[in-house]
Amino acid sequence: MSWNLKKGGMVASIALALVGAVLPAEAARVKVGDEIAYPVSTPKVYPMGGATRPVAWAETIVSPGAKFLRLHFQKLNLPDGDFLTVSSPDGAEFWTYTGKGPLGTGEFWSFSVDGDVAIVELHTGDRIEKGRARRYGASIDRIAHGTEPLWGGDVEAKVICGTDGRRDAACYSTINTRPVARLSFQSGGSSFVCTGWLVAGSNSSTTITNNHCFTTQSEVNTVQARFNYQRTTCGGSTTAAYSTYNGGTFLKTSSSLDYTLFTLQGNPEATWGEYTATTKTPAIGMAINFPQHGGGNVKTVGFWKDSAQTLRCDVAATGGSYGYATGSQMDYSCDSEGGSSGSPIMDAGTGRIIGLHHLGGVSSSPCENAGTMMKNVCPNAGALLACATN
Repeated sequence: MSWNLKKGGMVASIALALVGAVLPAEAARVKVGDEIAYPVSTPKVYPMGGATRPVAWAETIVSPGAKFLRLHFQKLNLPDGDFLTVSSPDGAEFWTYTGKGPLGTGEFWSFSVDGDVAIVELHTGDRIEKGRARRYGASIDRIAHGTEPLWGGDVEAKVICGTDGRRDAACYSTINTRPVARLSFQSGGSSFVCTGWLVAGSNSSTTITNNHCFTTQSEVNTVQARFNYQRTTCGGSTTAAYSTYNGGTFLKTSSSLDYTLFTLQGNPEATWGEYTATTKTPAIGMAINFPQHGGGNVKTVGFWKDSAQTLRCDVAATGGSYGYATGSQMDYSCDSEGGSSGSPIMDAGTGRIIGLHHLGGVSSSPCENAGTMMKNVCPNAGALLACATN
């Protein structure tokens, strides 16, 4: 497994190895692509169309071998009535942009299309001649070239305690997993994936993930949150219809508790609901549910510790630190993998969220993963979260 060690470096690793201790590993955001230069622009005065809204300008963007493509528009400025589309060659993935784009600034990342080809088309309608002078069009300066499948890859080794007990979300119809989303984003010139979830708070569509996933407004601007990315049936192969939303506003982050709060555009909570976090201290032996988008795959739920479905996921310990805020951690024997970072740990009895997953392999005997207890996150976030006490 390739993990990023949080603290201590080589000396600490050697020292711990000598005494037989286990060094916890930060549950990594998973890298799935790289940014590369790809400059292309419309003419500043682009052609006018007719009444049937023809394509006034088009560009086929090809990046050989890419698993997916995202396009970075350094400028988009279209008059009312005109629109730009980014699509896959077969039209199965199709995104439409107007005006100055979803952020209202003209600068943004498009949503992804699978494969190594993306079709960009500018559509116009009838306009009077003087309207031409006010047109700018679109300018692309770079693309994200996917090195791993953005949705459905298997890009990092798993943290499995014995055998993998995770199953499709559809296997658990009584467990609410609707507020859980797959997050993809750009950071430092690369593409990454994590997990996030809608949480009750003072802002519309407040979302939470790990601090080690991202920490800035510029990264939030690149977020592509996909809800309902899961199989339609337990053990099936058909993917359910999903919805995708842009990142909104960065709210707060904490490295010592490893959380980031931000909002999403488009009011996804109206459709997918939200979780309520709780300040309750998790009890040892409390049964938990662990919905996640591990390894770039469809949504699964950690419910059993083992594939034989004989051992229930539960809280193993509380009060650890592992290099984070003193006493802020909870341990559990429930399977995860890279990309599960930011997943909710749910009290199975109440449906409240008691933890935020972020660590793998905090113990090997027994095998345990860990998350930050929400009882620590809630007071740190203050009014940004609306936490329960039960």
